[in-house]
Amino acid sequence: SSFFRFKGIHCRVSVEHLPRCRQVRACSAMAAIAAKKSEWTACLAKSNGMPGRCEKLEKELASMSKSAGVDCCIGETVGLMKCTASSSRANGCGAEFLAMRECNRSGGKELLLVADGTHEVAFGKAHLFGGGTAALVSSMVPARSLQGMADFGAEYAKSLGIAPGEVRF
Repeated sequence: SSFFRFKGIHCRVSVEHLPRCRQVRACSAMAAIAAKKSEWTACLAKSNGMPGRCEKLEKELASMSKSAGVDCCIGETVGLMKCTASSSRANGCGAEFLAMRECNRSGGKELLLVADGTHEVAFGKAHLFGGGTAALVSSMVPARSLQGMADFGAEYAKSLGIAPGEVRF
């Protein structure tokens, strides 16, 4: 069984608990969404990394979740699957992983993507972060490169007292 919050109502979705829910209609909608999401997830697991094979279920789930006002992380899931199955995987798919992580937070998203590609702390979530967080989330991720990693390694080794070219085991 699963727990859902729908328009301020907590629903535990399972057959034995449905009659006890204060708004059975809302809970039955959540139960239908949970069942459809489970079916879509099972399809994705069998799709060999090709979410297009589950497009019919995806559209049905999107329609159901939109009408109920529930975010099922459909775009984030498909985006992450497409990234990891493509040549973009070499860049780490960091943006897709971050989007998926934020979408799946039980308390709601803590970081929001801004139009310029940076992130900002979501309204009402500032208390979860330290004072310097705003500067960190509003910065851009550095581009991945061999030279960048080598420079970082050299700087890190220097901070540990290891001279350039020196090897320690």
